[in-house]
Amino acid sequence: SGKGRKSWNCVPAFPQVLEAFEQAEREPKPPPHLLFSDVYREMPPRLRRQREELQRHLETYGEHYPLQNFQK
Repeated sequence: SGKGRKSWNCVPAFPQVLEAFEQAEREPKPPPHLLFSDVYREMPPRLRRQREELQRHLETYGEHYPLQNFQK
């Protein structure tokens, strides 16, 4: 049950948090390939394959994704 819990919109900082979130959402997203490059010093073969699969997928179906929102 939710008894004793405050609603998030009653928290004094909620408007500032919401504005910061909305501002961050307007910024260009990091390029998709960074999902794979910032984890390991040397990329394991399984991640290399996944990165290649994502690249092929986006080349084929990229028009279905908001890729314009991502950095190049």
